[in-house]
Amino acid sequence: MQQPFLNLNLAFQKFFRDLKQGKVSYPQFKKKRDNAGSYYIGGDQVVLSDTNKNSKKYKKIITECNAQYLKVPNLGYVKLSERLRFSGKINSVTISQNGDKYYASFSVSIAEENYQPQPKTKLGLGIDVGLKSFVSLSNGLEIKSPKPLAKLARKLKTKSRQLSKKQHPKTKGDKTKKSANYLKASLKLAKLHRRIANVRNDFSHKLSSSIIKQADYICLEDLNVKGMMKNHQLAKSIADVSFYEFRRQLEYKPKYNGKQIIFADRFYPSSKTCSQCGSIKKELKLSERIYCCEHCGAKINRDYNASINLLRLMEKQIGQVLPEFTPMDLTAIQSDLAINQIVTSKVEVGIQQRSNL
Repeated sequence: MQQPFLNLNLAFQKFFRDLKQGKVSYPQFKKKRDNAGSYYIGGDQVVLSDTNKNSKKYKKIITECNAQYLKVPNLGYVKLSERLRFSGKINSVTISQNGDKYYASFSVSIAEENYQPQPKTKLGLGIDVGLKSFVSLSNGLEIKSPKPLAKLARKLKTKSRQLSKKQHPKTKGDKTKKSANYLKASLKLAKLHRRIANVRNDFSHKLSSSIIKQADYICLEDLNVKGMMKNHQLAKSIADVSFYEFRRQLEYKPKYNGKQIIFADRFYPSSKTCSQCGSIKKELKLSERIYCCEHCGAKINRDYNASINLLRLMEKQIGQVLPEFTPMDLTAIQSDLAINQIVTSKVEVGIQQRSNL
């Protein structure tokens, strides 16, 4: 019960710190929702056991192989679906509910020698993110997002409409009780939201891990995702591909593996710059998917052109020319993505050509 007060203290510290900068971020109450919630257990209260000590005959009972139990205050020992994979000091546990499932998230301190980083490759990748092709890599690969929200939008709309028709309070002062059918419908809707979030997170983690595994140096655009979300015509599509979550994963995973990531300046014209001669176009519409240079006449895929420019920007910043991807390296990253069931397509590099004019 101490954690809410510690969180309140941090919230007020942030409020007064932001107030000096002219921002207003007054603490708000945590929202109460059906089938969702979480609470915190300090590391000094965490107890793990190989035996279910709730039973009076636990000493005589032979537990299942690899079974492990977590002691939850005021509840007792609860069986975990899998054993804790890391051995070390447990700092805290956060127990959360999502629909009809409950999760225990452990914060564990482990020794650095117990962590096995990805092997070094000395390769570099420029990454251009977009809506049509979620990721365009400087080695010529394009990867599209599964877009689970777009695929399940009709089903989500149906479940939401069914929920709204059930008996429940519809205004702040309304004292109408939630019916049993409302609670059942809200659980179904929560399951669908969880399915969408799981597909999106699974794709982001698998893709970011494959990129970290194959490249030592990565360059990514510093996109203003919050500003992009204000465009109501694109906000839904941007939220469906989760640009910020992909960036967050690419920011912390290289640190664990001793690799380097560089973020290009937000106003760096990666799409408007010709990767062949370096000239910059004044205007480039979103509908123009092929970049046509007015100076050298080169024609190249717009996103692929931007990824090459990001790679060259990174080479200037680190002060070295990185080796190109060989056919063997390209096969390695494609096979790794194929194992994770991520579909890739190859940009036709031969589309680059010079005009005869």
